[in-house]
Amino acid sequence: MSRLVRFATALGLMLPAIGMAQIGPPPSPTATRPVVVAPPAPLPTPVRPARVDSLSGQMAPVKSNSQVQQQLRSHPIEARGTGPTQPIQGPTLQPKVYDRHGRIIPGAKQVGPNRVLDTRTGKYYDAIPSGDGQQIRP
Repeated sequence: MSRLVRFATALGLMLPAIGMAQIGPPPSPTATRPVVVAPPAPLPTPVRPARVDSLSGQMAPVKSNSQVQQQLRSHPIEARGTGPTQPIQGPTLQPKVYDRHGRIIPGAKQVGPNRVLDTRTGKYYDAIPSGDGQQIRP
C-alpha cells in the first residue's frame, strides 16, 4: 500500500473523532432564561358532612361509639336475599347494509323489517336479507 492511501485512510478514520470533539455537550435549556418554579397548590381542607336524621330530616345528635354499638346490636340487618340475576348484554350491533352491487354502505341503518335508511342521502330503500345484513333491492 502506498503512503498516500494509508494517509487518506487514517485521515478518514480521524475526521469523525475530530468532528465529535468540536460538538461538545449540549447547553442547559435554562442557561439563557430564568426558571420560575410554581408554588405547590394548597391542599383542600376536608369537609365533614353534617349528620341528618333520616326519618325527620333534622340534625341528629352526635352519638358516642357505645351508643352506636348498642343500636347495632338491637337492630339486626335483615337480609332480603339475592335479587334476580340479569344477563349481561353487550352493545347491539346494527346489521350491515349492502348496496345493489354488494358493497357496504357506511352510515346506513336498518329502520324496520326490509327497510333501510341511507343517512348520507336521507333516502329510504327496500331491502332483502343477505348474509349478515340487508341488501338494497335491485
